[in-house]
Amino acid sequence: MKNRLAALQYRKTERLERSDPKDAKWILLKCFDELLSSIKVFQENIIPNKDTFRKKSSSFSRALTIIYTLQSSIDFEKDLLLAKNLFQIYEYARVSLIEEFKTCKLNKSEVAFTALSEIRDTWKQLN
Repeated sequence: MKNRLAALQYRKTERLERSDPKDAKWILLKCFDELLSSIKVFQENIIPNKDTFRKKSSSFSRALTIIYTLQSSIDFEKDLLLAKNLFQIYEYARVSLIEEFKTCKLNKSEVAFTALSEIRDTWKQLN
């Protein structure tokens, strides 16, 4: 049973890797949309109380997972300078969210949100 599940998952992954570049762009845009949405929910629930703690925690976790996914999908061999810049922006966003999670005060994530929004819009405009 486990082997069958693993095989099905592998086939899904294999299909993604062979997908049309337009599909890859759609996936990337979807990741950015989810990331921006998660950051916004995190920011809206920055002050934890019994009603918002779960929202803050889950949106924080989701945002970090998406940032990690974006960081790990950067192709450093294509354009090193661009790759380094993207990585630094993602890292800035990650560190900002962690800092704000601890302090319960918005500080740098708003700047990160703006930068990530601009990257998302640029990807959308590319062919």
